[in-house]
Amino acid sequence: MKNFRSLLVAAVILIIGMISCSKGSTGPAGPRGPAGPDSVVYSAWTPLALTYVPKDTLFEQTINAPSITKAILDSGVVLSYVNFQDTSGTYHVIPTAGLVTIGIFEDFAVGQINISSVQNYSTLPYRYVVIPGSLKAGSGASAQKVKGYTIQELKAMPYEQVQQVLGN
Repeated sequence: MKNFRSLLVAAVILIIGMISCSKGSTGPAGPRGPAGPDSVVYSAWTPLALTYVPKDTLFEQTINAPSITKAILDSGVVLSYVNFQDTSGTYHVIPTAGLVTIGIFEDFAVGQINISSVQNYSTLPYRYVVIPGSLKAGSGASAQKVKGYTIQELKAMPYEQVQQVLGN
C-alpha cells in the first residue's frame, strides 16, 4: 500500500505540473532567410511554323523565349518537346533532344530558340521548359543536377516524367 501511495502522489504532482505549465509568449521573428530558387517556367504548346531556307536546304524558325536568360544558359536547363500524333490519333510528347535522328536541331540563345530541320514539321505542337539552376554541385557538366538528375538525364526523359520529378 505504501508503494501505491507514493506512486499516486508522484502521478498527482506530475499532472499538476503539466496543467500549470503554459507556453511563454512568442518571441520576435528571426531574420529573413535567402530567397529560394526561381520557379520552373514553361511555354504554351505552340504550333511550329518553319520556313524553308533554300541556301541551307533546311526549314528554320526562331521562337521568342524571354525566360531564357544568360543565367539560365550558364547554370540552368532548357528542355523542349514536340507533340506527335500517331496514325491512331494518340498524341506522344517527345523530347526534342531525342529527335536529332529525324533531323530537328535546336540552338538556345538569350531570349530565343533557333530551330532547324531537314523536314517541314510545321504545325507540330512545340513547348519549352526553363529550369533555373539553384545549387552547383562538384565540378564539370555532369555534376550539375536538378532534383538528383543530370541535365542529360532530364533531356532524355519523357515530358510526363519531368513533370513528376519537378512536381508540376
